[in-house]
Amino acid sequence: MKQLGAFFLVLMICSCSENTKFTQLKKDIDKLSGAYAENTNSQKDTVAEPQISSLQPNLNSGNPNEVFYNSGERREDLVNFSKQFIGTPYLYGSTDPKQGLDCSGFINHVYKTYSYNVPRSSKDFVNFGRQIDINEVKKGDLLLFTGTEQGSSEAGHIGIVITANGMNSEFIHSSSGKANGVTTTLLSEPHYTKRFIKAISVID
Repeated sequence: MKQLGAFFLVLMICSCSENTKFTQLKKDIDKLSGAYAENTNSQKDTVAEPQISSLQPNLNSGNPNEVFYNSGERREDLVNFSKQFIGTPYLYGSTDPKQGLDCSGFINHVYKTYSYNVPRSSKDFVNFGRQIDINEVKKGDLLLFTGTEQGSSEAGHIGIVITANGMNSEFIHSSSGKANGVTTTLLSEPHYTKRFIKAISVID
């Protein structure tokens, strides 16, 4: 009888031991499952969302006729850009606004920023672009003048229209005169009216 009791005691101990092992195994499995789930969620959280940027005009694309950038917008931008240089000193032979600008150097810098290849010298604008009637000028068009020498008929000065109004149009230019730098002037001022040669369109 004692032997039978001992047998049952051993059986109970083994059973308890197996239950303990099973319980521990279940805990280990649960722990591993939790770690996997946490790692998966963490990876989901770090997935980068695709960045969608709006299409913007590329001023240096080399193509001033991009379909998404019409001439009216380009004219407005070009004029606004040119106004940033008001007050820049006049410097003969320069196209660098950090140093100074002469009249054609100013035109050259502004237009090339917008991918237009224009002449470096004002006299070379005589046969450049499309001549237009002064009453048809728009913002961004060019006004060509003779030089300051008395009686000269040769082109020697140029500016950009910033307010289109026929012979009362306002233009921006780099002057070697009283302003001695980039300034704005009305075409109706006698000093420029008598020197006016023609209006030129380059943008369209």
